[in-house]
Order: sequence, then C-alpha cells, then structure tokens
Amino acid sequence: MVHNGIEYAIMQSISEAYEILRKGLNMEDEAMYRVFEQWSQGRLHSYLLEITRDIFAFKEKGSDHLLLNDIKDEAKAKGTGKWTSQAAMDLSLPIPVIDVAVSMRDLSKYKDLRSQASRLYTGAKEPKYSGTDADYTDHLEQALYFAMISAYAQGMHLLYSANEEFNYGLKPQTIAKVWRGGCIIRSEFLKHIYAAYEKNPELKHLFLNEDIRHILTEILPGVRRVISDAVRHGIAVPAFSAALSYFDNFRNEQMPANLIQAQRDYFGSHTYELKGKEGSFHTHWEDPQL
Repeated sequence: MVHNGIEYAIMQSISEAYEILRKGLNMEDEAMYRVFEQWSQGRLHSYLLEITRDIFAFKEKGSDHLLLNDIKDEAKAKGTGKWTSQAAMDLSLPIPVIDVAVSMRDLSKYKDLRSQASRLYTGAKEPKYSGTDADYTDHLEQALYFAMISAYAQGMHLLYSANEEFNYGLKPQTIAKVWRGGCIIRSEFLKHIYAAYEKNPELKHLFLNEDIRHILTEILPGVRRVISDAVRHGIAVPAFSAALSYFDNFRNEQMPANLIQAQRDYFGSHTYELKGKEGSFHTHWEDPQL
C-alpha cells in the first residue's frame, strides 16, 4: 500500500515536469523525448522514467503523432493511494506529496468543470519561460529529483511510524532492497535509501541522513526557481510545491502552530501547553488585558 502511495506521488511529479516542458518551455514531443531519455540515464533513473521516455516515442501504426496526445486527461485510480493517505491520517503523520497526488487524480476527473473554468480564467501573460531550454531542464531535473526524494522519505516515515505503533517487525533496509530488485517504484535513488538504513536501522526520517542532506542542499536552488516560475506563469505544480513546503516546515524549529493552538483554545477551550511548564492551560481570551 505504501509502495503504491509513493508510486502515485512520483507519477504526479513526472506529470508536472511534463507540464512545464510543454507549457512553460513550449517543447515539441521529440524534444521532450530527448529530455526524458537523458534523465533516465542519470540519477533519476527509474522504471517510471523509462516508461515515460518510451511513451514519448510511441506512435500507433500509420499515425503521424504520439498516442499520448490522443489520451484523455482524466486519470483513474484503484484506491491504493487513498488507502495510503488514510493510513497516514490515522497515525497523524503528514505525507502531503502522496496526498496531493491522490487529489490531483480526483480533480482530473472533473473535466467539464475544468473546461468551464479554463474559459473563465485567462492564462498567464508570460506563457514562455525565459532562458535556454538546456539550462532550464537542469533546474527541472532538480525539482523532479527533490519531489521524488520527498515521496520516498514520506513513505518510509509512514512505514517507520506504523512499525512503531503496531510492532510489525519491518526492516527498512530490506524493504529498500526488495523495491530496488523489481517493482514499479524501483529507482537509482533506492541505493541511497538502503545505505541510509544499513548505516542506521533506527533512522526515523531519511531527511536526517547526512548523505541525503547533501543531495537536498545541492538541488534546493533549482527547486525553488522551478516552483516560483511555475506560480508566476500559472502552471500548477502541486507535488513539487507540497514537497518543498513539507521540507521547509520539517526544518522549521518554530512553526506557527502556536497561533493555531491559541485559536483552538479561544473558540473551543481546547487548552494549550506552555514552553518550560508542565500541564495544560486555558485562557479566557475575551477578558480585556490591555
């Protein structure tokens, strides 16, 4: 089930790279094939990248265009991604890249509504990205790699937490080895996951591994550029954005959740905890203090 949730997230991330290539860079199909071909030979090497490359080369007999361009933009699902999200919510564990991948498949099914909205809301004033395609595809490769790493990290965190809660006896390094051996989410990056858990079987989160920290730090500038450009040009990149927001709050020692807890106490007397003090507290917020 977690395997399939990661699968959803990686597929959504690849589709967002595709969206930027065709709408941001205005690439032709053959050029996109070359990009995915190049990526599939590097650190993004994976089964899902390989089949994506092949899809960009497939034409039906007698056709002058890709079969891909005739396929409706409505993605189906068997429910395994949803089950992953449900399991994570039951454990109060965030997996936003997987969650948003499930949601985007659901949104794709509302074709009539999307068609109506596309006529009501105009596109961005700058449809074409600035700079050379070669330079920008390097940034885009970084964004896709970042989202892929985040998908794996969130999935492995879910497995870790479920193992702690239900004492399944899971061994994350063995899971990574099995996945690398042959499955839909097999990829070059799984060797980093295996190495991280082989070094520390009790590792709570992949983002805390030093080697992975170096990878994320190196690609962050490209990730931020791709996401900010997409927002400016009106191109939806929900998985990329979810991956970055998750990362930025994961490394945020002081989140703004204290305000949320104060709000909860104000309208519902849900209490709050204080720094350096034991116990729960409640305030009558409507009493004048100034």
